[in-house]
Amino acid sequence: MMVLSGALCFRMKDSALKVLYLHNNQLLAGGLHAEKVIKGEEISVVPNRALDASLSPVILGVQGGSQCLSCGTEKGPILKLEPVNIMELYLGAKESKSFTFYRRDMGLTSSFESAAYPGWFLCTSPEADQPVSLTQIPEDPTCDAPITDFYFQQCD
Repeated sequence: MMVLSGALCFRMKDSALKVLYLHNNQLLAGGLHAEKVIKGEEISVVPNRALDASLSPVILGVQGGSQCLSCGTEKGPILKLEPVNIMELYLGAKESKSFTFYRRDMGLTSSFESAAYPGWFLCTSPEADQPVSLTQIPEDPTCDAPITDFYFQQCD
């Protein structure tokens, strides 16, 4: 198995085509601001080598991998950005399960399930410029249900 020398770069949009971007150290999903199109945050991605590779476990970082998305270690999941270097997590320097998501590809889109909190998925609000968060997928989604499907494309 090859060891990466650095994180891979991806951009993420939800299935409503809102881009993920950083604002005041929060990851939001939106797009148009004062008619300027936001390009979207470069998401740093590495696999979690400690977990079952067949489940596509990934760690997601922003700002060049200097901060990583975490579900925390509380009783319930709380999505936050933690100031942890993504390559340290990748190289196994720290316990990384709370930073790991299982990526499931469904055609053109992917969903991201928390490894530490099974059944909880990354999601965006149907409204623009709301924080990215976590949700349990409802049995019968309503029209204003959170969006859990993302386009996950390598940076050009």
